[in-house]
This record gives sequence, structure tokens and C-alpha cells, in this order.
Amino acid sequence: MTHPFNLEINKDGLRKCQKEAYEAILNHFSNDKAEKHILVQLPTGAGKSALIATIPFNLSMKRVLVLVPSVELSKQLNSDFDIYENPTDNAYKKFGIISESDLGNIELYSLRLESAVNSSDVDEHQIIIANYQQLADIEKFFKGRENEIDIIIIDEAHHQKAKTYQEIIKFFKNAKIIGLTGTPFRSDGQKVDGKNVYTYHFYEAINDKIIRNIKISNISPQEIELSFTDEKGKIYNFEDIIQLKEDAWFRRGIAMSEDCCNTIAKKAKEKLDELRKKYTSTSHQIIASAISIRHAREFVKPAFVRLGLKVGMVSSHIEDKKKNDDTLNKLRQGKLDVIIHVGMLGEGFDHNKLGVAAIFRPYKSLNPYIQFIGRVIRKNEDTKHCWVVSHLGLNQSRRFDEFKMFDQDDQAFIKTLEQSEQEISADEEKSFVDDEDVTNSTTGESNQEIRIKEIGNDTLDFSSQYVKDETSEIEKIEKAVGGLSEKGKKDFFEKFGIKFDEVTLSKKTKIKPINKRKASRNLLNEKEKSIATDILRTLNLKYKGRDFTKMYENFIWVKRRVSKEVNKKLKIDKKQRKEITNEQFADIENKKTLDNIKDECISYFKSKLE
Repeated sequence: MTHPFNLEINKDGLRKCQKEAYEAILNHFSNDKAEKHILVQLPTGAGKSALIATIPFNLSMKRVLVLVPSVELSKQLNSDFDIYENPTDNAYKKFGIISESDLGNIELYSLRLESAVNSSDVDEHQIIIANYQQLADIEKFFKGRENEIDIIIIDEAHHQKAKTYQEIIKFFKNAKIIGLTGTPFRSDGQKVDGKNVYTYHFYEAINDKIIRNIKISNISPQEIELSFTDEKGKIYNFEDIIQLKEDAWFRRGIAMSEDCCNTIAKKAKEKLDELRKKYTSTSHQIIASAISIRHAREFVKPAFVRLGLKVGMVSSHIEDKKKNDDTLNKLRQGKLDVIIHVGMLGEGFDHNKLGVAAIFRPYKSLNPYIQFIGRVIRKNEDTKHCWVVSHLGLNQSRRFDEFKMFDQDDQAFIKTLEQSEQEISADEEKSFVDDEDVTNSTTGESNQEIRIKEIGNDTLDFSSQYVKDETSEIEKIEKAVGGLSEKGKKDFFEKFGIKFDEVTLSKKTKIKPINKRKASRNLLNEKEKSIATDILRTLNLKYKGRDFTKMYENFIWVKRRVSKEVNKKLKIDKKQRKEITNEQFADIENKKTLDNIKDECISYFKSKLE
């Protein structure tokens, strides 16, 4: 029987970039002495799944192994390639790669590696799909079959230096390796392995209307008040903010400021409302990134709830893990306005209704910044652009400028990027992903709490976009800093390296009392989870352990005690939480009631263990 990958295919239904990439791959491997490890650079949303489906034809004579970074993506690709269980919507039919008559006769089988699969199944399938965790024990599936795989396709190839990827590549030593990525740099700044045979830039994809144009909004108050635990506050004006945004401790303080989180959420909602008003034929949602689970619970989520939005959260936390799938289903069904993620919705997460990316955390390097933006650029019917919203103090305007220079192949910048990303220390990165407080680099003292409060009701909005359209040819400044002329305003902002098309002045939103109360009630529950987490950490106990009672896991048991103590302080029972007033919530905050409860509960559980 003729091998299915010898079939003549039709490329007319492919996009220009997909055809060019496929032809570049074939052309490279037409030379017997060609390097066996190559790289193709395509932005998110450009159609990598169709390219993956096409690559094996006229190239593979045996089997193809497709490696992806997540189980979710492996399931999606298996569905895309399955012509038997997905006869109407598979990639070969959708893009016209294989004719109707050939689809009826060809024997082309895809297999997703999972626990139920055994090594004999590999012999009967031509396309093998796996995330790298499933291949940790590679010999389970491929012992004695080292030469059965002649093509390895690695999606999101910037992960390929991971130990498991390297073991897979080494195992199939004779296979051709084709890496696909939107960013040819690993997280440590090193270049991804492989000779780059084709690049399709983000700006080309925007101009070809394959992905949406990217609009940026960075906001800032005109003044902030910054204080430490000694309560000695100092007022910082806008010029100070511009200078301080380079400091890690300051960016952390911005991220952990309730005022600043409220400002980002308010601007994200404005952009969401704008998309919903302008593009009514489809739905639109917000995706938000947080530093940590605690940051998401106590700062980011309440900021959106106060605005009356429906919010979901996904993370690796034990409580969230149980309902992540349910939360994502609600997102896809349009039952949520906002999804907050803590390291969960990375490469491969495909939901084109996401149109606003709200950045509440400082990205210290370019790769994760581009990956996050990639969640909102996918084409969504007639919607021409997406929005990326952040706070000027988080210094993400710098990431956006780097993104544009990287995409335009600015070689001087790329060389700088390689060097600078390697200089990011592990300790500095750790300060942005842990729940622990960051050391204050100004005072040199650790364990100090940095508090930032925005002053006044006016907020500056710096907007720009990735590819200029007809509305942005004339740069203008409407209102910025009082007392300066229009030229003075422009000179002032450009002095600090801010590139923008528009700077506007907006007012802070007043919060409806009922939304404030709902957010406070939600926040109270989230803080109780954080207190329970702190107690278990202090006592060095596992979340799922059963050190106090065989009936309940530690986390559940401890949280129940914390909730009980909160109700006791408020003189209510558990059914009366809906009746707590805004005044009572303010009183809890002012009296540091939750701090006292945490200390009391630590003592209580210590005594129980003894």
C-alpha cells in the first residue's frame, strides 16, 4: 500500500504564509547534506496547526512525532488531524489539503499518547501527538522503534532546551527536527536551536489581516503617595514615576497597590466596552495576568468585581485546580467577562473572544510578554484590533517597544536582547512570581511593606498601536500635564522615551456601593484562603494532608476554622455574610482583624499538633 504521505496535496486553501513556510521546509531538506534541525517563525494565530498537518507530505516516509507544550493543545491537534472521528472539521478537509475522494480512501491515523496507549498502537498510526510530560518515559512507547520516527515537529519550540525535549531529540537521533515558534528566544535569552528557514513577522500578519492590530494603553496618575511600614509617606509626581519605573521594588509596589490595580481594571473595562460597542457581531472578553495566586485573589479579582464584571480565575492552586475546567467552559460559553490566570493559559490556549489583555504584573523579559499578548491577537470576525492595558509604573511600555524592534529584525537590538535577558538574575525573577514580599532596594531593609496610593481623580492615558492605521498618522496630545504647551507636553513625554499616538486625561470611576460590597465579600473569602495557606506554610503541613482529622484535608479544615473565627469577630453566623455592610468591611480593614485572626489560628493549630 502506498504510504499516505506520498499523496499529492492541494495547497490552494492554505494562507500565503503557510504555503511559503511549507515550501521553505521542502526546499531546505531537498539537499541531502542539509542541517537536520530547522526553525520556522510564525506568530500566534497565523495557522500553525494547518502547517503541521501539511509538513509530513512529500517529506516523511515513516511516522511523524508532534510535540506540544500542553495536554489541552495535544487534544486539539489530535482532533484537527483525525479524519475519522472528526470527518467534517479536520484540517485536511477545512483547508482542502486532501480531496474528498482521497479522504474517503486514504489510511491516515493520528494518535494522542496517553495512559491507555501501548507501544503496539504506535505501529498502526502515522501521526503521533504528545506533550513532553507524556514522553518522560520514552521507552514505554518507542523502545526498539528509534528509527520509526523520521520527522519531529516541535510546536512552541522555545521550550526545546528543556531536559525532556533534549532526551526525545537524542533518542530519535536520525529524525529531521522542525521547530515552530513565534519568538526564537528561550526564557533564558538564548536562541532556539535550529537554522531559521522561514520568518513571518507579526506586522506582516497584521497587514495581511490574519491577526488583529495591537493597541496599547499605559495609564498613570499624575501623583502617587509612597510609604513604607514606618508610615512616613512621600508624594511622588509624574516625573518621579517615570524614573522609578525602572526599579524592581517600585514595579512590585505598583502591582501590589489596590489603587493601581483598580486603575488598570477600570481602563480594561473601558476598552472592553469600546470593543462591544463598535463590533457588535461577536462577543469580547478580558484576560488578566497576575504575579501570584494571592495577587490574583486579593488585588486583581476584586478590582474587576467592583466594576460589576463577572470574573473567573484559573491557577494551579488546589482550590482552583478542581474547577479550572468549569471556569474555562464558562469563559467559552460567554458567561464570564474576565478570566484571570496565574501561569495557566500560555501557549496553545485558543479563544478568539479574548480582546483585552490586562497586565497587572511586570514582565521582566520579552518572551512571556509576547506569549501573553498572543492570547488576544487571534482574528475575531470583523474586529480589527485588540487592546493591551497596563500601568506606566510597571514599565511594560518598554516591552512593547522591544517587541516592535524584535519583530522588525533590528539586529542591534536583538543582540542587546540576547545579552540583557541573560543578565536577569534568578532572585530578581523570583521576586515577581512568589507570594513573599520583595526586598526594598531603596532602604536595603527586607520585610518592609511598600504601599502606593494614587492621588487625585485624573489619570493619564498613553496610547499607541503596533501597525499605524489612517487614524493615527497625526500624533496628538489632548491633555496631559497642566501648565505645559502642546509642544511642551510632547517634548516632556518623549524626553522619557514614551512613544505614543495619543495622551488623554480621564477620571477615575466611582464605584457603586453594591459592587463595592460584593467585591469586599468576595475578597474576604479570598483572604481567608490566603490565611489558611500561610498557616499551613508556617506549620510546614501539606495542603492535602490530614494531620488534624481523617475526615478533611488540612487546607479545608484550616480554612473552616479561619471562617468560623471571622464570623465570630463579626458576630454573625455563616448564613449572614451577605448582610455584611461596607462599614463593617472597612472596620475589618482598619482594625487589622484578619491579621489578628491569623496569629490566633497559628497558635491554635500549633497546640493541636502538640
